[in-house]
Amino acid sequence: MATQTSLVAQQVRLRQWSEQIRECQNRPEGMDVQTWCTQNNITKANYYYRLRRVREACLGQFQ
Repeated sequence: MATQTSLVAQQVRLRQWSEQIRECQNRPEGMDVQTWCTQNNITKANYYYRLRRVREACLGQFQ
């Protein structure tokens, strides 16, 4: 069972990831995801992992 502290930490992490995803989606036209990820010091795989986790969290709120 998750503690209150770990739940808060997870929520903070999801908010940070949501902001990163928003920034990537608003990247300059012509810039691909790989370039954006390199400039923001995350791997492309990590970006898509975070995107999936944020989407899952959003879907979980509606169920």
